Amino acid sequence: MERAKRRFASALDGLRSLGKVEVTVDERIQSEHCAFFKIVRHGFPDDARCIAYDPVQRLLAIGTGHGTCRIIGDVGVDYLLRHETDHPVLHAQFLINEGGLITACANDMIHLWNFRQKRADIVHSLQLNKESVTCIHLPLQSKWLFVGTDKGNVYSVSVGTFQMSSYVINWNKAIDLSCRVHPGSVKQLSACPIDPSRLLIVFEKGVAVVWNLSTREADRFPLDPPIKCASWHYDGRQVMCGNVDGSVSIFNARRVNEPVQRSTPHGQGPCRAIHQLDWRHWSENNEQLVIFSGGMPTDDGVPVPALTLLKAARSATVLEMDNPILSFITLPMAPWPSSPQQPHAVVVLLKGDIMYIDLQKENYPCLESPHAMDLHESPVTAVSYHSECPSDLMGALALVGCKQRKKGFSDRQWPINGGVGREAASGYQELLITGHKDGTVRFWQSSGEHLQILYRLKTASHFERLEQSDQLKDVSHSVNSLHLCPESRLLLVTGQAGQSTLFRFNKTESTNTIAVVSLPSVCTMTSFNGQHSSDDRPGPSTCREMRRQKKFDSRETDVSTDTDEEEDNARIFPFKVRGAAVKRSPGFQPELICMLPWPSSSRAPPIQCAALNSAYGVIAIASQGGLALVDIAQCALIYAWATSELYGAEPTPNVQLNAQDSTSPPFSAEPSVSSPPTSPSLKGASSQTGIDILPASRTPQRAKTFTGKSRGGIGSIFRRNTSEMSPTAATNTREKYKGRGGENHEEENGHKEELERPVNANRSQSVKTGGGPGAIMRRLTNKKKAQVQRSHSFHEGPDGIDEATTAQDVRSQGGASPAPVGRSRTQDGMNSSKNSQRPLLAKAQSLMEPQQQNGDSSRESPREPSRPIPSTGPVPSPTSSQHSFERSSSNVRADYDGEFVSSLSFIHASTRKNDAKAGASLWVGTSNGACGGLSLLLPQDRLASTVVVAPSGTVVRNRGQVLHTSFMDGAFCLLAPAAEPFRDASRDSPDSIQQVVNRVRTKTTVSPTVSNSVDLEGSTNGSTSDISQVVIVVAEWEIRVLALPSFSLIFHHKCDEIPIVKALSTHVIGQPVLICLSAAGQIQVLSLPSLRPLLSHQLIPHSLEIDDPIVQKTVFSEHGLGVYMASPSEIEKFTVCAELGEQVDEALGELFVPVDMPEPPKQTSLLKGGLSALFSANSRQETVDLDTLFSDRDKPPSAATSMRSVAKMIPGPSISMDRAHQGGVSAGMAAQMAMQNLSERGERLNQVVDTTENLKNSAQSLSSRTGKLVEKYEKKKWYNF
Repeated sequence: MERAKRRFASALDGLRSLGKVEVTVDERIQSEHCAFFKIVRHGFPDDARCIAYDPVQRLLAIGTGHGTCRIIGDVGVDYLLRHETDHPVLHAQFLINEGGLITACANDMIHLWNFRQKRADIVHSLQLNKESVTCIHLPLQSKWLFVGTDKGNVYSVSVGTFQMSSYVINWNKAIDLSCRVHPGSVKQLSACPIDPSRLLIVFEKGVAVVWNLSTREADRFPLDPPIKCASWHYDGRQVMCGNVDGSVSIFNARRVNEPVQRSTPHGQGPCRAIHQLDWRHWSENNEQLVIFSGGMPTDDGVPVPALTLLKAARSATVLEMDNPILSFITLPMAPWPSSPQQPHAVVVLLKGDIMYIDLQKENYPCLESPHAMDLHESPVTAVSYHSECPSDLMGALALVGCKQRKKGFSDRQWPINGGVGREAASGYQELLITGHKDGTVRFWQSSGEHLQILYRLKTASHFERLEQSDQLKDVSHSVNSLHLCPESRLLLVTGQAGQSTLFRFNKTESTNTIAVVSLPSVCTMTSFNGQHSSDDRPGPSTCREMRRQKKFDSRETDVSTDTDEEEDNARIFPFKVRGAAVKRSPGFQPELICMLPWPSSSRAPPIQCAALNSAYGVIAIASQGGLALVDIAQCALIYAWATSELYGAEPTPNVQLNAQDSTSPPFSAEPSVSSPPTSPSLKGASSQTGIDILPASRTPQRAKTFTGKSRGGIGSIFRRNTSEMSPTAATNTREKYKGRGGENHEEENGHKEELERPVNANRSQSVKTGGGPGAIMRRLTNKKKAQVQRSHSFHEGPDGIDEATTAQDVRSQGGASPAPVGRSRTQDGMNSSKNSQRPLLAKAQSLMEPQQQNGDSSRESPREPSRPIPSTGPVPSPTSSQHSFERSSSNVRADYDGEFVSSLSFIHASTRKNDAKAGASLWVGTSNGACGGLSLLLPQDRLASTVVVAPSGTVVRNRGQVLHTSFMDGAFCLLAPAAEPFRDASRDSPDSIQQVVNRVRTKTTVSPTVSNSVDLEGSTNGSTSDISQVVIVVAEWEIRVLALPSFSLIFHHKCDEIPIVKALSTHVIGQPVLICLSAAGQIQVLSLPSLRPLLSHQLIPHSLEIDDPIVQKTVFSEHGLGVYMASPSEIEKFTVCAELGEQVDEALGELFVPVDMPEPPKQTSLLKGGLSALFSANSRQETVDLDTLFSDRDKPPSAATSMRSVAKMIPGPSISMDRAHQGGVSAGMAAQMAMQNLSERGERLNQVVDTTENLKNSAQSLSSRTGKLVEKYEKKKWYNF
């Protein structure tokens, strides 16, 4: 039994191996070439909590609630410090001009950072065990850090060793005995500017004291009113306090029991508390500036965040803010607190924003920051990143964007200009595009590790909200996706409300109108459930897929485009387009807008994906219900399918118009190229290769020609599926696409034959009841007769390819077309049993929309223009506008409920199995794992005929949703679709022929090579053929590499445990790779085409889903670069290329630049502290006294043991700041220090030599004197004593 099981398993393995070709590829890229590096983070720090400033180094630090700290300085100086945990950074303070930063986190840990080296590192950490840190304070050039806790105690920590001293200021000794309650936590600590032994302590409940460290005595302030904040005068003799009632009090530092002065800046009425206060001076002439937050009157109801500036003559300036004020800090000219600091600016940290206010200008204007702190001015909803953008496009964007610079900023230079900026590591022109919730699109230059705004585009300015849209939910201009073609400078922007706008870049101003295409409602249908009989099929009023835009005068007296009032009330549009000819500024100008109707007033139609190809002149837009193709040349709809109809194998018709012969318009259609398809069952029995082939009809039907005449001319028969275009817009469009076509014109012309159908009103299948020449004309493929049954079984081919049985289309002898929608097909054998045998997924069908009037044999065109159509020049061709939804209960399965298009890719490739002829195509992937190509037959004259779309009938089935499709040529070089070069409309003339061949992205000299011969066996005739192209299909649970045109599987990668949520084919060191983002938040790099794993690294610290916003905001690009939204307001750049990562490390700038400390102030006036300076010890002696006071040398060991229970020191990579400094200096500084040490050593050696010589001479002199003395006493007689 066991042997039989093993044989059966081996047999199954053999069956699975059928259809897979063994190919050995020599790839030059190895795992050591890939490494993950985070380069730089831009934007405003999310959840900012605190700020700190170094006035000598001129650096600003911002602590966040995610355990990070950003340090910014000059242009390109933007560094991120990451703690080991994600606990919020609550407090931060610089070691002035020492290259150190102290941070206190919410987990009660205090860290000492050293940023003298290029990459900052933690030197020491201190963990408090029993109390929580509420504030920290480090006086200038002090060796002791004061730490306030939630229990009201104040501790002192040595900065050099990060050991806590046993000297503790207990709360019960600081407060007055009359205070019977706990004063609360310590909110503020501030040392006296001239006497470091005096410490100002402010408690949470309004108690404030001045503690004398030497005498251990406290000078207590009055308890009424409670004090919220305080600030020293620079001479140390006065203290200004901000109170709970909004008043400001000034106390004498020696007698704090009674205020010297008290005032309420915002009136005598009740005011709110003052939260923070700063008392600064410009000069010694007592020209002062008082800045405080809060203190506003309570009469206004809702508290308004405001910053008040009190200058001389009691003039008050109130600056109201949009967001709550978290903290502010003044930027002084001088760092010494014992002299006038001359403040020149103030930095205000708001909730979600930061402001830099210039104090040297009137009206206090804001300073413009060189850092992109306004990235989140409107929430970012979409991101596009191009790491290798054409330099001419960057220059053009900068040129048109320089006129958009915001006004009202101060003309003073950026004051926070510390550090040395980064150098450009990659050397590429990098363009970052962000879409925002308010509909704006911003273009940023991200080259050189610096983010700079180039250009702003407002997409919402082209729309007007309808009155009935107020009842709709989720009506927004929010940007959903961005698609830029850098070569042609076309931009496609999709919105959340179902709108898609095509922009074309123009260097000069222009006046044009906007063409509007209303997409069919089939694109908004999500499923087809239930049984549709001939009586309950969608009627004429509900099947009208296209809505014409009518024009009327709006309130602004301009011409707007709106949907007309039809009987189809289910079609809801939230916007109307401003259709008037408007003078538009240089830059991206709107050219075409596609609108999706809302299925209901409570749900907007989401656009799942979109694609743009400038060479083909086609836009693809996919929603939850289907797919629509729009012609850019004609600004008209080409065709629209429900998702389930994409598996068809019959092309759409190519319609041509001849304006010179309006009585008999030629109607030429592409002949049938395949039989009706049999839809693949994703959950049924499948082949091992996962490919379904829907073969074409071997006997193509001969097309016929329709020569009927129309009473109303062209306009009465055909309806163009777009809004009316002005003559100017039509002329411009005609000039752009005049004579443009694809390389497959001969292929198209070889297949096209005129369709001749005699008009016979008696035939019920060709003309609808009451119809005439203007009635519905449909192109259908009839079934066989009722006795011919269609087989739904799949037969296994020799190469493992699933082939559906073919069913030839048999037309009637008279060439009659089938009955139109809404009519029961009971004639010619079209009975209910016949309908029940329709394939599961119906093919796409085209028809012209009639006027729904019973009994009328002719109609007027609903697209009849209000002005006459010019008689010269080609007339835009009509397009299909309706689809058939005839389904029965037997062909509706739950497998396709909710299926939508998830991937779109334009490429020049072969889409049909074993058909080596390549052409322009669109590859479509769905959420159920199906992937197939649609052939695009591009006409030579784009304005006279439409694009023909022919489904290939070959479907590649995958596990999970299709995420990405890319292509390689036979040499395994990555391919990119053709692109139209940019042409200036005012200078360049359009080309006669547009090339549609692919662009090769990989250099052939470094591309992978095949080490063995590859012969792919054909699926039908057994012939052999080489690999002409390779397609890489990335789905959630697997990645397939297929050889074209045989569709043979050559490489396969399974993701059995963690699915993939995003992928892109790119290059690393010039080698093709596939970068994937898994659901676990990991970046995975696979080689191409062999799918060999190269790298796996964590990018996002939590699990992901495909529809997560962060997945949509994660973008991969060329050279292994990528960006992702690290937070709602920050975007971070990374790379997976090890070589580029090393270049980034080498190109890092410097945060710390050695600068001499300014000279301390001199006390020359006896009236301003001169006597105290004369009779008191110098600053060095005071520091020594503090060291003696806080040192534990003379104290019992029990004191040090008790402090270990309060806090525990955690050593960092180095023992002291000096050792960290020695280990983190740059090469130039190290050489300089080595030379200095060598010089000092030489001097010391010379001193030693001199000293040795002196000692030798002294010894010789002493020896001679001793010898003489001995000789003297030896010659002296004994009796001479």
